[in-house]
Amino acid sequence: DRRFSMIERLQFVFPAEQVTAEAELLWTEAPTTCERIIQTLPLQGATHHAIYSGSECVLLLPSVIRLPPENATSQVTRGDIAFTWMKAGSSYGVSSDFAEICWFYDFDAQPRMWEGPVEVNVFARFIEPAMAFYDVCRKMRREGVKALEVKVVT
Repeated sequence: DRRFSMIERLQFVFPAEQVTAEAELLWTEAPTTCERIIQTLPLQGATHHAIYSGSECVLLLPSVIRLPPENATSQVTRGDIAFTWMKAGSSYGVSSDFAEICWFYDFDAQPRMWEGPVEVNVFARFIEPAMAFYDVCRKMRREGVKALEVKVVT
């Protein structure tokens, strides 16, 4: 859809911390994923730290979106933003289908479940510098869940 492809950036906001980071959409690499994520925006929810993945945080989507692999990898780097979905029973502890946006805030990250690496659709990248945003992500390891908003930059 042409109207979606005109959108170039997303904004991620931790409202309580008053910290914002912008991200550039990767339309060339992941056009279907970009379009479907934009269709879900704006989003508000509780984001949490990923338990097995190193420096990764996730925001569960309110409804399950199922997308095929696109620009999919388990070799991510700081600043990458991705989408993934998992089917119930596909991995240890996955009792129901879910979809999420996940992002990686340092170089030690690798998307994983208990059994090992999983591929995610990398569809956006934070515009650097984003250290204040990454610092809030890092604090989640000890402080727990934080509110997050994701919206289109207009």
